[in-house]
Amino acid sequence: MAASQGRGRVGIAIIGLGRAGHFHLTSIGGCPDTAELKWVVDIDEEKAQRIAKEKGCQWATSLEPVLLDASVDAVVIASTTNTHFEYCKAALTAKKAVFTEKPISHKPEQLKEVIDMAIDKKVPFLVGYQRRVDRNFRELARQIKRDAIGGLRMLKCCSRDNPMPPMPYLKVSGGIFYDMLTHDFDMIHFLSGEIPTEVYSVGHCYDEEIKAMDDVDTVMVTLKFASGLMATVDTSRVAPYGYDQRVEAFGEKGMATAHNEKESTVVVASAAGYVHPRSHKSFPERYKTCYTEEMAEFVAMVKAGTTESEETVRRHVILERVTAAAELSHRLGRAIKLDEVDGLRDQMPH
Repeated sequence: MAASQGRGRVGIAIIGLGRAGHFHLTSIGGCPDTAELKWVVDIDEEKAQRIAKEKGCQWATSLEPVLLDASVDAVVIASTTNTHFEYCKAALTAKKAVFTEKPISHKPEQLKEVIDMAIDKKVPFLVGYQRRVDRNFRELARQIKRDAIGGLRMLKCCSRDNPMPPMPYLKVSGGIFYDMLTHDFDMIHFLSGEIPTEVYSVGHCYDEEIKAMDDVDTVMVTLKFASGLMATVDTSRVAPYGYDQRVEAFGEKGMATAHNEKESTVVVASAAGYVHPRSHKSFPERYKTCYTEEMAEFVAMVKAGTTESEETVRRHVILERVTAAAELSHRLGRAIKLDEVDGLRDQMPH
């Protein structure tokens, strides 16, 4: 690890200056006392130069000079999906802390290689599942852990995006299972600590452009667990009324629910009835504070030289198998047991 461990500000480099990269630029700006942007990296030289000038840092079109800079403690990887694996490997080889957007790779052997490296190098390593730092879902997890509703029996997740993502993004996203549902499977694990044994999915595509990508835009998934726990997820690429993200936990003693956040708490009542505020329109609005909190927690880990537990880091390998099972179930039209997945991967398009 670099020199700022335990003292000073953490030196950070960002690779990838698209939409995700700009979220993280804003988040680093929200940690002025603990983090310092050292480099921005993008294959678009003009963009990299312009943003470096705006932020007062260095720029590059490749990761090599960044990894040679001893003042860089951590690398944030927000580049296109197909580059994550190589950038993670390079940064970990240089013993830099890593914060990467998901997926690390669509190839399970590459995912395992990076996870093994992160654990072996003993450096902070986080993947961008920002819902884990959301105050509502953390409170839901706290209530479950304190046994407020007794032993878990059912978890219900609703995850409907808005607005429809751009088609060029959807073409490289990895599909709805790896782009959207992976977040819900991670949330189910966050709340329950359990891994399903069997997954069943049904899906349909209403959008002709998405259908031409051999993908779907609407999915329902059921997950079965050895403990008896059952979980469901319904997801859609679009919800005209706003971004819709809710979770309900049902236990032997009661129920706990995380509702959507609203634009305000004001309800107007008149002779026409009650008018309630809208939910946030899109995920950047819904999770705006989460991105900053997520970055602040990552910076604190780097500064302290701490890491997540090995079990927490290794969950990415196991949950990728859950995601694969969900997609295989949709494609093959039957329930998929987790121990079947590796033998069926030739049925996947990626």
